[in-house]
Amino acid sequence: MSNIETIKKRILQVIIRDLELNVNEDSIQVAGRLDELFGMDSIAIIELVIGIEKEFEIKIPPEHLTIEMFQNLGTIAEHMHTIMRSKENKVAIEQDQ
Repeated sequence: MSNIETIKKRILQVIIRDLELNVNEDSIQVAGRLDELFGMDSIAIIELVIGIEKEFEIKIPPEHLTIEMFQNLGTIAEHMHTIMRSKENKVAIEQDQ
């Protein structure tokens, strides 16, 4: 299982690579609301979701796709950590059956 810091680094790479934002890593890491600081519109959020899903090889459940999830790098990482733990638990249960 990945820890929050590792997840943050991977999400940071997705943001820089997929959204092609003209910002550096440090400004994203200390950012307040990503949408306000970097002008992320709904299309950019969709691109970010797709990039994250590819990076982590998961599908983000619709109930996680909230404004709160995308407040900052930390909130995205926390949601991803929860989703990944849930996926790992589901796989473990399926293997036990």
